[in-house]
Amino acid sequence: MLKSVVNIIRFLPFYVKLYMDYKRVLKYTRQLFEEVKPKFQNWDVLIDGENQRRMRDYILIQTLWTIGFCLLRGERIKNNELKAIINISALAPLYDDFFDKVEMPSQKIHALVNTPFDYEPDSDIEILFLEFSKRIHENVNDVPFYLENAKNVFKAQYESKKLVSKDLLDKDFVKEIAFNKGGATVICMCNMLNKKLSNEEHKLMRQLGGIAQYLDDIFDLREDYLEGRQTLANPIQNSKELTMSFLDEIKKFKKGLEISAYKKTNQTAFFIPVSYILGATLLCTRRYELLEEKTNGVFKIEEYSREDLVLDMNLWSNRFKAFKLSLKL
Repeated sequence: MLKSVVNIIRFLPFYVKLYMDYKRVLKYTRQLFEEVKPKFQNWDVLIDGENQRRMRDYILIQTLWTIGFCLLRGERIKNNELKAIINISALAPLYDDFFDKVEMPSQKIHALVNTPFDYEPDSDIEILFLEFSKRIHENVNDVPFYLENAKNVFKAQYESKKLVSKDLLDKDFVKEIAFNKGGATVICMCNMLNKKLSNEEHKLMRQLGGIAQYLDDIFDLREDYLEGRQTLANPIQNSKELTMSFLDEIKKFKKGLEISAYKKTNQTAFFIPVSYILGATLLCTRRYELLEEKTNGVFKIEEYSREDLVLDMNLWSNRFKAFKLSLKL
């Protein structure tokens, strides 16, 4: 406990910067949805409660690590960068559903991303997607480079459709697809910033992308199980092994960060927001471990309710627990 208090005091300047930038995130997010929601009388039908939660979670997670990445570079995130990241985070659940639930043709997805000002929408969900897509184009400095990176995300997302299978897939095959998807996404978002990634940053962010996909798979365990999608977390053979595997990937990332050319203080500034997200994920795996104990040491997902499996990070008690776990990483 004393060590945690010492760390909080030691890194207080970084927490202050993060808090100030987090307030900027909240301010623009409110402004964004105040502009967008009135355009859709059927908002709560169009975006159900689950997708609204996913939007909030994506915005929080993506902005946290992006703000941290700017601190790694010794910078603060610029207003146009923040707006671009929030908008791509808001459309992310819609983009995922185009592949996993709607079966939208590839050419339509490309058009929605590449030419949002010229595209003629056929539905309210496409109109909503365009609201966010247009704002990305307005705030990214190098749109052609963004679209080049977005194409890589599309390819990785399309490959991930192979993970929906009734046959048990090879773990290495699942990991390769997952890390390609997560890596392409994080690299794309970093390259939406005003300064492009260096070769060293590219390698580091690919590993972070794999971890980001890992945490996404851990939190989405129930949904992926119901949809028959195999992931880094589904099916769970042993919840403790899942936790250890996740921690191994974090160690690889930390090692890459530690040997990078960035100042140690900047490395710390970057890892603080990232560690909170990782702490929340470890809180989720601990929940799975407790469930496993209740079913005689065997993880039986079919016997657990939605309330058992879903971790509500809107609860301040869970946020505090995640923060405490983050201090141990």
